[in-house]
Amino acid sequence: MPERNLQFRPTLAAPQTATEPEPRRTITRVRMGAAGVGLLVDDYHEASRILSDVDVYGSAGELTDSVFDDEPSNSCVGGEDAVYSVNQTDGEHHRRVRQALRRVIDKRVRAIARDLIDDVDTTVDRALGLGTFDAVDEIGTPIANAVMSRLLGLDDRLVESLRAAVYGGHPVSQLDGTLVDWVAQRRAQPTDDLVSDLMAELPSLDDRMVAANTRLLALSGVEVLGALVTNAIVCLAQDPATQDAVRRDEALLPDLIREVQRFASPIARGVYRMTKQTSTIGPYTVPAGTLLAIGVDRCNRDAAALAAGHEFDVEAHRGFEQLTFGRGRHSCLGIPVTRLVVTQAIRTFVQRTAGVSLTIDPSELRFHDTIVMNGLVGLPIRVELSHHRGLDQPGHHHDEQSKERQSGEGAR
Repeated sequence: MPERNLQFRPTLAAPQTATEPEPRRTITRVRMGAAGVGLLVDDYHEASRILSDVDVYGSAGELTDSVFDDEPSNSCVGGEDAVYSVNQTDGEHHRRVRQALRRVIDKRVRAIARDLIDDVDTTVDRALGLGTFDAVDEIGTPIANAVMSRLLGLDDRLVESLRAAVYGGHPVSQLDGTLVDWVAQRRAQPTDDLVSDLMAELPSLDDRMVAANTRLLALSGVEVLGALVTNAIVCLAQDPATQDAVRRDEALLPDLIREVQRFASPIARGVYRMTKQTSTIGPYTVPAGTLLAIGVDRCNRDAAALAAGHEFDVEAHRGFEQLTFGRGRHSCLGIPVTRLVVTQAIRTFVQRTAGVSLTIDPSELRFHDTIVMNGLVGLPIRVELSHHRGLDQPGHHHDEQSKERQSGEGAR
């Protein structure tokens, strides 16, 4: 039988309602830095409604950048001079930029799909040859780095600055300043990457707007992609039966990855909305301008929506509409590249191993100290290589991925 009670981030463990004075509330008032008091929404049904109703709940704009500030900022990054990425805007500007981003992302992913697949296979093969290794250092991070470089054209210095903003608490405004300078250089000397494509597609976007959307794609897209790969490995390492099932039947891969997205979501409180008018959310009536933080990882496990939500079960949870990548017009733009890269990474990892296990107790796993993402600091594992390496046949990956892209494009 598959192991269903896997360990992941302790803060997401099933509430012990029998020993607690009262069950954990799924909608709570919380102070969000300089943004003031808002609501943390861990209720699946309320979160789904909020994400779907764009007339009542809009993008959070400048409030999002204030969540982690202790005091209101007086810098030029606020107020009328503020510039936000597409997920922080609404209306015609949002529609125009989102459509442009979708066009350039789809075009770029199609153009470099073969290279991305080769990068993934090379990275996974190199790691597996070590036998015992840290899957974050040897698989998750290198894959994310390769995608940031090949897709966005980011160099090592910018990649490290991006990670410092996510995991090290470095100011976003400082990161944006670095990105603006880099974008200005790209505008003067375009190269073969998505950022140059975006500036050619939408010349009216100034450097700050391009920088903000580059940050969005790198952090909310590529860094999340790397975390999703390692989160999948930590689940598989605790569940030999599911490993074997996927080895026997590759058609289970999409359901496996969707269940990892739900159970071990790489995104925690990374989705924000703001009320456009007075609204009732759970027991609260809140005025317009209230910031809402969607705890997508907890929503995905909400027992009111999924009775066994704290269990990892690929078959039982098939078809559940998890919220990891949002919903509606603000859903994640990076889904095409995430689907391509994560599927290839896990396919290659599973098919080229006969077994994988943790070298530490699951309770010793450490996560980055951030409420935005569920990213592992390290993932020490041991692998046993498969004697049957059927995926080494030339062209196999590319043919399969071509089919996946063709089947997925219609759904987007």
